[in-house]
Amino acid sequence: MKRTYLAITLLTLMALIPTASVFGFEHIDNINDGISVYFLVQLDVGENIEINVTHDGHGNFTLFLYDTRPTESFINIDKSLNPAIFDVAIVYSIDDDPYINYTVSESKIYYIELILIENGPDTFFFYCNKDDLTRYYLPIIPGYQINMLILTVILTSSLIFIFTKKFKKMQ
Repeated sequence: MKRTYLAITLLTLMALIPTASVFGFEHIDNINDGISVYFLVQLDVGENIEINVTHDGHGNFTLFLYDTRPTESFINIDKSLNPAIFDVAIVYSIDDDPYINYTVSESKIYYIELILIENGPDTFFFYCNKDDLTRYYLPIIPGYQINMLILTVILTSSLIFIFTKKFKKMQ
């Protein structure tokens, strides 16, 4: 009988004690100068996204939010920012510890880009109030050039045609 009361008491206490739950997204990574890290998230009208980045070292980080898929990193060869990035991003932060707080006006997928401009390598701590963020990798390989692709298909087809004709003549 004592065991039953003890078990009921323990089960009741376990039900009343709150469990630790994490709301949001957290990502830790170490990157070098001129490297971009991308994330994406689906947001609905009126939702608020809050992003905060801190870091260990003396890295100079910048944070950008896009409402369309970025097709380039906007980092020049000398690891400086291309000024066009400020026209494409809907909101950005170039503070020492970048922070963005933004309420979206339309439902769509939003893209987040974090760039280490200089003083790297550095470890960053990325925090967001949305837990459904996904790490996103922009392809480094540029797309196929259509004129080169057509030329390759024509040359390959021509060579196959010529060799099949020669092979038929030899028989």
